[in-house]
Amino acid sequence: MKKCRLIVSVDLSRCVGCGRCVKACLTGALALVNGKAKLVDEKRCDGFGSCIAACPHNAISLTLREAEEFDWSILLNVKLSDWIEKFRLTSRKITGYTLSFD
Repeated sequence: MKKCRLIVSVDLSRCVGCGRCVKACLTGALALVNGKAKLVDEKRCDGFGSCIAACPHNAISLTLREAEEFDWSILLNVKLSDWIEKFRLTSRKITGYTLSFD
């Protein structure tokens, strides 16, 4: 079932295929396809935007559009250490500071 929600959008003209966004996406919604980032499964996109923070070329944005509902069961397979790294990446881009959880 589709509903209106925030989901990532990749500007292919800005994407250089570095793969940082793919690494930052804990849910596996993004992949490199033909050398560019691509949303490969909208049910896996959590709309959090860690991929946006990881992209040095501002090629990714969040768009409010009709999309399949997020599959919450995906989060059962995400480790706490991965969440911490996701927040670390995001906070660095937004604030310019690196968070330490030590």
